[in-house]
Amino acid sequence: MTNTTKCLNCNSELTGSFCSHCGQSIKSRRGPIWQVAKQFSDDIFSIDSKVIQSLFVLLVKPGQLSKQFLDGRRASVLPPVRLYLVVSILFFFIFQIPSPDVSNKNVYIGDILLGKEKADKDLQKFSLIMFETGEKASVVENWINGIINEKEALMKSTNAQITINNMFNNLESVLPNLLILFLPLFAIILKGLYLFKRSLYFDHLIFLLHFQTWLMGAILIIYGLALQNGWWSALSIFIPIYLAKAQKTVYSQSYWLIIPKTILILISYCGLLIIAGIIAFLSAVTML
Repeated sequence: MTNTTKCLNCNSELTGSFCSHCGQSIKSRRGPIWQVAKQFSDDIFSIDSKVIQSLFVLLVKPGQLSKQFLDGRRASVLPPVRLYLVVSILFFFIFQIPSPDVSNKNVYIGDILLGKEKADKDLQKFSLIMFETGEKASVVENWINGIINEKEALMKSTNAQITINNMFNNLESVLPNLLILFLPLFAIILKGLYLFKRSLYFDHLIFLLHFQTWLMGAILIIYGLALQNGWWSALSIFIPIYLAKAQKTVYSQSYWLIIPKTILILISYCGLLIIAGIIAFLSAVTML
């Protein structure tokens, strides 16, 4: 520890272990190797303890972490965005999207045959995604088909397996970003559902960050258990239960109001996931 009475960062007078002006610790990062190693170790285990504590509260106490954060008691928990990143990195590391083996199939994206001009009659048909074309197609379907058709020449001239592998690699890079980007949009829906609570948009965003973090963690746990016995997948029933209890904790409303809102949230959530999936697919096509 330094003997100075002034902060080495901003030169303000020191009155405790941390500068009251800029927040820097009075502990020096310079000194004998054993001292630096100890400080480095303390930092690591301090962060780890916050992760473990935050994950435990998030997992078993629905809504409590959000309420604690929104009430201003934030020193002992990991910030929502950092906690989300920790869990999402683990989630997408485990749930990698495998490319299907299409080496012996006629592969179609939309109505485009990949890798060749004519289909082989002896091979099965494999359609990655199919939309209506012509007069029956909607405006959205025509727009999607237009994006796919822009890559028609490349798709026909490239081996089908290579195209599919590239698309699934692109999906892996796009999906994590889309999942966090659609949260601000979903927070608008939550804002509408709790319009009369006069909660800040920021509050809904924190709630959703914590819920999606919990959801990814819950899926990891259920997935691991289901690998041992498929019956463990029945634990998915706790997703709406957890969501309802989390709302009860954060928004303090009766279950008569919370239950229909939970149903609307889950329907909206699934709808936005479908939209995110379509956007991710189109992004994967444009990146070919």
